[in-house]
Amino acid sequence: MTRLLGRSSDLGAGLIVNRLLPQRALRMVGPWCFLDLVGPVTFAPGTGLNVGPHPHIGLQTVTWLASGAVLHKDSLGYEQRIAPGQLNLMTAGAGIAHSEETPPDSQDPLFGVQFWVALPQSAECCEPSFEHLSDLPRFERNGVQGCVIMGSLDHLISPARTYSPLLAAEFLSDSGGELAQELDPVFDHGLCVLTGMVTLQGEACSPEPLEAGEFCFLGGGRSTLSLSLSPGARCVLLGGKPFAEPVKLWWNFVGHNETTIRAALDDWNAERRFLPVRAYQGPALKAPPWSENSRLK
Repeated sequence: MTRLLGRSSDLGAGLIVNRLLPQRALRMVGPWCFLDLVGPVTFAPGTGLNVGPHPHIGLQTVTWLASGAVLHKDSLGYEQRIAPGQLNLMTAGAGIAHSEETPPDSQDPLFGVQFWVALPQSAECCEPSFEHLSDLPRFERNGVQGCVIMGSLDHLISPARTYSPLLAAEFLSDSGGELAQELDPVFDHGLCVLTGMVTLQGEACSPEPLEAGEFCFLGGGRSTLSLSLSPGARCVLLGGKPFAEPVKLWWNFVGHNETTIRAALDDWNAERRFLPVRAYQGPALKAPPWSENSRLK
């Protein structure tokens, strides 16, 4: 197992994001290629999250909140408020644009995670789509509450659309608890701790607990996972079958080659391909300049 800390950046209005994926030491966990831990932050009156329309290709965005709310608007015409315990899943495919805002009436601290799932090459140009799911499989045992966000776990299957074998599940405990969980040994797995402390038990596991803001890459070949959660602990388990080779990331684009990403950039700059987000009041984001020295992550 490998313990990793992210790098923090201030996105304005006091919003701190801790980027846990990708890192130089770890590019992907299965198809999961991006992970931001967002907040917690309480916005001053009249301020909040306000990310203007921006494009995506070749990925699914997964928004999962522990507290607060986000208002999603996209170029397909969807406008959806996201609340804790609800899955917002946007499949970019060949191209989509969206914006993210704090709803005017939201007063709770914003805290959650946003993941990107890289689409396999066979699906990277699929039709864009949007899903909002609140009825997700849940369980409780030994003081731990679990939710299957995507994929399947213990024969519980999330209704979320997937394009490659993967898993995302949340575990939390109010008073502390223990969890012994079967895993697919074909998958790589990783664990992100949002709050409290989580101790991994078993061979090749550190006796030191993982703390809030840490990410632990568990690698592949594991068929079981034993966790001990402190009171108030919350964590997200990610897993998936590794791709044959890492995808390429640049700005908000994911692709299996540079040509795909360059074409998307050209289309965004020329106002082609990506429809406008008509419900958003304000300008779209401008792409950073491309140069021959631009580095694809």
